[in-house]
Amino acid sequence: MQIRLLLTGLLIILSNYIFSQNITGKITNAVTGEPVAGATLLIEGSNKGAISESDGAFRINVGSNQSATIKVTALNYITQTIPYKQEAYVADSGLTVTLTPASGELAGVVVSARARQQGTVASLYQAQRTSASISDGISAEAIRKSPDRSTGDVLKRVSGTTIQDNKFVIIRGLNDRYNLGLTDGSLLPSTEPNRKAFSFDIIPSSMIDNMIITKAGTPDLPADFAGGVINVITKEVPTRKFIDFTLGIGYNSVATFKDFRSGYRSGTDFLGFDNGARQLPASFPGTDAIEGRQLSQEQVNSALLSLNNDFNIKTRKALPQLNLQANMGDLRIFENGNKFGYTAGITYTHSETVKKDVLRQYDDYNYNDNTYKYSSNIGALLNLSYQTEKGKYSFKNLYNRIFDDNLLYREGSNLGRGSDIRFYAFDLIQKSLLKNTFKGENKLGENGVVLDYLASFNLVTNNRPDQRKVGYSRSMGTSNAFIADLGNLGRENNRLFGDLNEKIYNGAVNLKVPVNLFEKSSVKFGGFAAYRDRDDKNRMIGPVINPGGPNEEEVLRSPIDQLFTPGVINSGIYSLKDLTQGQDRYTANAGNYAGYVLLDNKFTNKLRLVWGVRYEYYKLNVNSSQNFSKTWTDVLPSANFTYSITPKTNLRASYFRSLGRPEFREVAPFYYYDFERMANVLGNPDLTRSQIDNFDLKYEWFMAPGEIISASLFYKKFRNTIETSIYKAQSALEVTTNNFPSATNIGFEAEIRKKLNFISEGLRQLEFYTNVALIQSKVKLDGPLYLPDGSTITDRPLTGQSPYAINTGLSYQTRDNKFGANVLYNRIGQRIDLVGGNLYGMVYEMPRNLLDAQVSYQVSPRSSFKLNAKDILNAPIRFYFDQNGNEKFDGSSFQNGMNTLNKDWILEEYRPGTTVTLSYTYKF
Repeated sequence: MQIRLLLTGLLIILSNYIFSQNITGKITNAVTGEPVAGATLLIEGSNKGAISESDGAFRINVGSNQSATIKVTALNYITQTIPYKQEAYVADSGLTVTLTPASGELAGVVVSARARQQGTVASLYQAQRTSASISDGISAEAIRKSPDRSTGDVLKRVSGTTIQDNKFVIIRGLNDRYNLGLTDGSLLPSTEPNRKAFSFDIIPSSMIDNMIITKAGTPDLPADFAGGVINVITKEVPTRKFIDFTLGIGYNSVATFKDFRSGYRSGTDFLGFDNGARQLPASFPGTDAIEGRQLSQEQVNSALLSLNNDFNIKTRKALPQLNLQANMGDLRIFENGNKFGYTAGITYTHSETVKKDVLRQYDDYNYNDNTYKYSSNIGALLNLSYQTEKGKYSFKNLYNRIFDDNLLYREGSNLGRGSDIRFYAFDLIQKSLLKNTFKGENKLGENGVVLDYLASFNLVTNNRPDQRKVGYSRSMGTSNAFIADLGNLGRENNRLFGDLNEKIYNGAVNLKVPVNLFEKSSVKFGGFAAYRDRDDKNRMIGPVINPGGPNEEEVLRSPIDQLFTPGVINSGIYSLKDLTQGQDRYTANAGNYAGYVLLDNKFTNKLRLVWGVRYEYYKLNVNSSQNFSKTWTDVLPSANFTYSITPKTNLRASYFRSLGRPEFREVAPFYYYDFERMANVLGNPDLTRSQIDNFDLKYEWFMAPGEIISASLFYKKFRNTIETSIYKAQSALEVTTNNFPSATNIGFEAEIRKKLNFISEGLRQLEFYTNVALIQSKVKLDGPLYLPDGSTITDRPLTGQSPYAINTGLSYQTRDNKFGANVLYNRIGQRIDLVGGNLYGMVYEMPRNLLDAQVSYQVSPRSSFKLNAKDILNAPIRFYFDQNGNEKFDGSSFQNGMNTLNKDWILEEYRPGTTVTLSYTYKF
């Protein structure tokens, strides 16, 4: 019954859209012919209306009316009424509205202070030009012209920004720990259990209006960054009523229609949800009962049978990628001028990808991996806004869920053990983000006093139900049968159940008061509070063969799908082990409380200084096998100076002090095994925060709307910089995080976006874009570091820092905007992924050329196609150990299955394939 009511309601809403009349047109200045942005259109006698876009375009819904009167108003223009008759309206050409400037304002377009030019390059650059500090960004307009599907893909287009693992952001050579993520001004929590990072692939690009990266701090920003503050601004309330649907399909050259292998599959996996069959049963015996040998063999058998023992590996052809999107929104304008609007959207993507023939040749390992990923992603957005003459209120809601089910099959040789191996890992990762944010802004009195406030709640989950690992081995070079390694519970034979939940609450209150000082001044002060609460629990269990049990040899020789059948388990051949220890679970919480004072002094119409101080108190509590607390207090000054050489050019200089704090798991006494890299990941309770002094100098020239030339220099000095290292302990690699005494980071950035009509008027529809970053860093070590070739070093670059990053593109758009084409190129220089030493050289990620393209065609005002090609060159991804210390890849030292020790080692090498997608969008 409820489903019927829901479907009926949806049909009523859709029919209202489908059978109502949309009027489109453009508003221009009657004197100059320039577009008028921010004009309000209201159908008299109703609350239906719209607001013109940055190019003057509008779209207004008149319902099923045959005629209507539309009232058009704009600040500093004479109000005009337009009669509409359905029989006289021509949809292809639309309405043309010209507004006459009032009060002799003939010099150009005057736009209301509240007019929004959502999502355009021009509006983004306008915000940069007038901002208090140094910033860069990317608009929804630029995102639409790229093949980027997630926020992580989009970010690599921003000046000085690169992406690691397709989701983690590196800004100005500083890895994710030194960058801060916001959505709509509120803090984003860390989505990753092992690092301080927000996985930006969790937010679909279709839900973004703009992304702003602030690279110079002001007192009203949180201080936990040195690279940049990434503010993802989700779609605002629309300027008109709309509804649209998008359907996309994709082909990957490595995976689609090729053999695809997967393990257990439930009926709800395609929707992005596990049906519960993989979860650890609530009645499963506790650790004490298992390790205290309190269970009978019958109880052991019963416990093992309660787990999901479907180890069948199915092979079929990989399906094409699927992308579905639906968006809708509306704007209502009331008789008193108040406005209410909403934007809602849902997205669904499904892909089946393969990391094929991944080469791993290092230490004693000579392996070839194939990883098959079955991935479903669901996203939803609902943004509400209400605006009055003196107030604006918004309630923004975002939900996203990623379901990644991975099957890894590995084969090769372990030289240290003298074994050929086969290894299987079934690893489902379910990540979700729920974010609710309320924001308000009020004008107090008539003197320009503004109060704004924010409250936000975030819930992040990272669920790993039943990560199953089974290894087989035999004597190397023989034709003997492979034997399952079930003699002990260990890294290659266990079932891991992991569940991470984190809640984050944050709020802020700010008051801005104009003061009668210099040409124009204001003082702003406020407070900020954030509280994080995490529970991360893991349990490692598994069956172990009973020596001398019935048919022991026959069972161990069985293929993986026959190892744990009910008949084998009921024979009593397995005992049950539980390796869960105190450090496998931790709870942690952190409170961050801050207050600030900010002064904004405009000495003349050219000189501006934004300066002040911020105080932050931070307390961290960790409860695990050992309990401890850390408390830090910091006073953080900042100053941002702007000299407007002309109305279109700025010279900026800034200084600010900032922080880099360790993440929960980095300080927790916690152990985790990364089976892909075959390394133990360990926490370090001795970590402390980093303190950073930042200096910036930038020149900006905003040549025309949507065009820019800029160049900047920056210098950063770190104390107690935080870096991740790899080393060998006993028989395994170990990865941990450490403080190093100091580091410096210096760089240059440049950006150009320009139409090519300065070469020839015939090239007006071509636009060239590029940004380049050159960066050099140096970490001072706390002693000589010995490398595998016997040499020593006392300093090195920061991890994640590329010496250069290049983004460039060329776009073409016809005058009628029906056809568009874009080519985008990206390349970053070699960078350290993990810090080595002693037996292991530095782990470097090699450069690769990334070429993307898009072609779009608008069939009609309602429908359009896009063809995207991503990673056209399909260059190899390669991470290598620099064993001879010459900072270049000399080829693998593994020859004919043996480690010759005269070249480098390969941590990971593969080609991801080229992806081509075709999408169709229909607008009602």
